[in-house]
Amino acid sequence: MNDGSFQVCQPVPPALDAYSQDAIARIVASYAEPAFQVQVTHIRQSRTDGTVHPVVIVPGSHRVPIQAKKGSPDQKTLIAGRVYVRRPTPESAEPATAADWRDLFDRCIRAGRDDLLDAIRGILDGRSVAAEELPPSKQEHLKAWRDKGLMRWRELVTDGADPQSAESLGYYSVAYQIDAPLPDRLLPEVLDLLNRATVRHTGWSPWWVPTRSGIRPYVHDNAIECYLGDEPGHWLADPAHTDFWRVTVKGQALLVRGFDEDSIPDRLPQGKGFDITMPVWRIAECFLQAASFAKQLSSTPVPLTIMVTWRGLKGRELLHVEGRRSVHPKKIAKQNTLDRSLSIMSNKIEDQLPEILLDFLQPLYALFDFFKLPKQLVDEEVRRLRSNQF
Repeated sequence: MNDGSFQVCQPVPPALDAYSQDAIARIVASYAEPAFQVQVTHIRQSRTDGTVHPVVIVPGSHRVPIQAKKGSPDQKTLIAGRVYVRRPTPESAEPATAADWRDLFDRCIRAGRDDLLDAIRGILDGRSVAAEELPPSKQEHLKAWRDKGLMRWRELVTDGADPQSAESLGYYSVAYQIDAPLPDRLLPEVLDLLNRATVRHTGWSPWWVPTRSGIRPYVHDNAIECYLGDEPGHWLADPAHTDFWRVTVKGQALLVRGFDEDSIPDRLPQGKGFDITMPVWRIAECFLQAASFAKQLSSTPVPLTIMVTWRGLKGRELLHVEGRRSVHPKKIAKQNTLDRSLSIMSNKIEDQLPEILLDFLQPLYALFDFFKLPKQLVDEEVRRLRSNQF
């Protein structure tokens, strides 16, 4: 769905009982070896159309190739013992060339590398990776550029006049810049590199590049800009899915996004909750994207300055929407805003991600009645993120 839309399969099932998490998991376990987790969700097509569609999200980043445990009923779609990969068309097919097999093995090896690093961290038992102090000039430069981008975002939100926008409920922004000279590039080339740098660990990647008319990026004030809340009848018109982002040829990037907790009003009242795992996932994705984009823009590691701001925290209760983790007694934030920043080399982020996140996020969690973020929680959630177990 790189164009920001789903392809609706017809006919729409009259009931969704056959599309539950357990039902789809049983099908996967019957046909895939080894079995893997999938996420099943139900999405309403738009605010005006009450049709609900089942969506099955299949993760990547597997440690070994996945093969068919048994053949499909027609013995054509799936053949027992065969390995299948996903094609861009989209379709699933067997690796057809040596390059296909090499790409498959490379992806499995990279995924296994994360497990090795996790094991090493367990042995060392959590030495914290301290972020460097930011020189005032770098921080002030990035802050000025970020604030200009936030003003631009507020203009777009005001034009849309959505009373349930992230501006009114709460949001977080992530801004970063590469503090090193970069080759001269035109905006179309930067957009292509940004697209290549997309980190796909969840179903909603930061700085993803849509291609559909109405939400695809455009040029504004010598920067690439994208606003997903600018389309009438947007298929997911809620705070967590109406992203705004800007990117420049100088390696500056800004993302503004509403809280996931405000996008599930049937499960949680808006403005009241703050999920205990969500900052680990969302900030991890943003840090990994920054490292990936830096790698696209520079052939050598570069210093990054990163700033994250959370707004609309006051009165929110720390909880876990999925219910896997409990928070007791209640932890409620009394402060509305928090700003965090760091400077780090781009090549350190991927290998030291859990340690960086633990150090970076502790002050955020402390706002909730002195809650101390457990290292084990960060390690486990980063592992789930990298395994696409969202």
